[in-house]
Amino acid sequence: MKSLSSAQQLAMGVCVLAAGLVAGGCNTTKATVDTTVNFFSSTSPNELFTADGMVKKEQKINLFAGVAYENLRQEAASGSGQYVSALAALYDIPAAKQGEFGQVLQRKHADLFAANLQDDRNAHLKMVAALNRELTAAAIIP
Repeated sequence: MKSLSSAQQLAMGVCVLAAGLVAGGCNTTKATVDTTVNFFSSTSPNELFTADGMVKKEQKINLFAGVAYENLRQEAASGSGQYVSALAALYDIPAAKQGEFGQVLQRKHADLFAANLQDDRNAHLKMVAALNRELTAAAIIP
């Protein structure tokens, strides 16, 4: 079986993501689509993939945060929900610490979601950076 080049993998990822957004029927807004396009246009393929062709963990988190930002903002206010659980899974948060993860999102909600994607196209990246600091400080991630 012939292996795909990084560009082909990137294109395939965009197609899968686009199909998911169209078929998913979720709260996909123009800001969400713009964030996804900007993410892929501003990231070189080598920054996206590991040596064995898998998408890097931090890139999965960044992409998910951009696509699901508004849903995450809503659920983080209560500290739980399917998007919060999906984000915890991307971070590899153990089941025993997922409640604590949700509490961090809830407690730091105003700081994490200070910006709106429509006003700041990097709001999701700022949220992830702030969340990484909070999770490290709370000893939820190393």
